[in-house]
Amino acid sequence: MSVKIAFVVVAAAVVAAGCDQGALKVAQARADSLQNVAADHDRAMAEVAADSKALSDISGEIASVRLNGKMKIQPAESPDAARRDTVVEKVRLLVSRVHSADAQVKNSKAEIASMTHLSDSLRATLESTVTNFQKMVDDQKTQIAALTARVDSLTGVNVALTDTLNATTTRDNTVYYVIGTKDDLIKKGVITEEGGARFLFVLWKSGKTLVPARSLDPTQFTAIDQRQVTSIALPDSSQAYRIVSRNDLTALNTPPADNGQIQNTNKLGIARPGQFWAGSRYLIIVEG
Repeated sequence: MSVKIAFVVVAAAVVAAGCDQGALKVAQARADSLQNVAADHDRAMAEVAADSKALSDISGEIASVRLNGKMKIQPAESPDAARRDTVVEKVRLLVSRVHSADAQVKNSKAEIASMTHLSDSLRATLESTVTNFQKMVDDQKTQIAALTARVDSLTGVNVALTDTLNATTTRDNTVYYVIGTKDDLIKKGVITEEGGARFLFVLWKSGKTLVPARSLDPTQFTAIDQRQVTSIALPDSSQAYRIVSRNDLTALNTPPADNGQIQNTNKLGIARPGQFWAGSRYLIIVEG
């Protein structure tokens, strides 16, 4: 007999009893009992439905997570980087949700155990269902642990690759410059003299050209990042300077005069760094 029909029967019994107070109390007790049965039944069904939906949603989200074993380093704004970050955040969210679901299932088990108006068959069915839910939670925990370990591993690899990439980028953009007199730079092994013609019975050559040494020592130079430094200070604006390295002088803000000299300025401005440094990473400026 359904709960609704039982209520109708109890109501009919109350009417038939009339003024019989004893029958009225029995009927009232019967009605209260049926109300409790209905309340426990509805509450139990609601608990099971909520657990089922939560676990189903989590299972779907776990299935949607795809981890690429070769997570590529991409600029922060790239679509690949955005997708990677989304996966990482999704796994972190799943960790929180599966622990919440675990607590929810355990709470449902305790709630059903506390319900005193359920039939034995319904109680057994509900307890079996909740037990299966707990197994699902445990399985989800295992899957989440595997995903978390994978994310941690890939994150570690990604950090290492990022560090390597940053170091490589910094190295590739590191350039060097030195400023000094001809004698100082020759003494340091930065430049040398080549060419010239030897005349008969003369012990020196004329028309020698200053060129960079074949092997340059970075410690004799000042290192800068070409992405950040686009202006190099010259020590004395009253002096003339000449660049003897193979940098592209057309990429300067103000190219040298026709005689190759840079005069009347206290700085060397670089308009197009990539073009300027393409010819040589070592800039050699001779003073005087």
